[in-house]
Amino acid sequence: MDQKTMVKQAFDFQKSAFDNVYRSMVTIQDQAEKSVSFFLDRVPWMPEESKQLILEWGNMYKKGRDDLKRAVDDGYDKMESYLVSTVEATERAAQQAQQTTRRSAQQASRAASESRKAAEKSSEK
Repeated sequence: MDQKTMVKQAFDFQKSAFDNVYRSMVTIQDQAEKSVSFFLDRVPWMPEESKQLILEWGNMYKKGRDDLKRAVDDGYDKMESYLVSTVEATERAAQQAQQTTRRSAQQASRAASESRKAAEKSSEK
């Protein structure tokens, strides 16, 4: 398996794990909000201002979790582009190193061959 595929799979796993945890958190918070709303609708002794304050508190939680999700998604996007570009740069550098090694080996082989030919000519004389 090549390096790019391994990095991509590990990255996708981490992102998927976060998304699953986030969805679970949203589900729990939404259920809690429904429960609180159900309770507030049936409590006659609580002032309307207090009910509105509690509901606004829930809206602030929603905004906070949405902001968190956007920030994390943005971070994942940036990290993914960084990892992909780093892996691609590493692969290009490795390919260039292999090409340089091949050229050096070919040059050494040619030089050795020329030295043998020169030695054979000088021994014939």
